[in-house]
Amino acid sequence: MCGSQVPNYVRRYCDNLDEFKWQWFYNQMIEPMEFVADTDYLLYVLKWILKYDFDDLGYAVYFQTIMDPEMLPEPLIKDKWRTILDKRYQERFRNDISEMH
Repeated sequence: MCGSQVPNYVRRYCDNLDEFKWQWFYNQMIEPMEFVADTDYLLYVLKWILKYDFDDLGYAVYFQTIMDPEMLPEPLIKDKWRTILDKRYQERFRNDISEMH
């Protein structure tokens, strides 16, 4: 996450993490790396997610994927993961949407 291929905003975020937060962030990244069909897209949504405090990076990526107005024609979440994530986050997503309105 700190290599030269990683965008500056991700490197800046990681540079500000202490050992405990770095380990937490690393563990949070494992699942999204698995369920997102395009790693470049994951790095793109991190640009927005890293601007606020999040408690579940998987949910934050899921939320951004659903709410992305520039949604690509191909699915951004792998098919085998879509059902899992829908079941896991469906209620939280509805609550967050209702709070927005």
